[in-house]
Amino acid sequence: MGSKPTTTELLLKAVGASEPTGDPAHKKLGDLPLEKIIEIAIEKRPDLLSRSLKAAVKTVLGSARSLGITVNGKDPKAVTEEIEEGVHDELLKSYESAWRGG
Repeated sequence: MGSKPTTTELLLKAVGASEPTGDPAHKKLGDLPLEKIIEIAIEKRPDLLSRSLKAAVKTVLGSARSLGITVNGKDPKAVTEEIEEGVHDELLKSYESAWRGG
């Protein structure tokens, strides 16, 4: 087995892209559902310094934004703000046991 894929590699694979656009502000690679972002955060848990699922998801959203990937049809920064406002708390709660390794 090779080394584990990076967050960037997982995001690119999820949208079916081989490399970043180089111009994420103007060229979008694709759109992912927030659930996919959460799954990537859980997969990367051992490598992320985040203590909570919410923090890990925000980290992955930052990576998505830098690659030109939208989430739920929105700029990942807007989705990060929604997470901070509690908009996605129910969805995040449904992934808590996976985050804890249960």
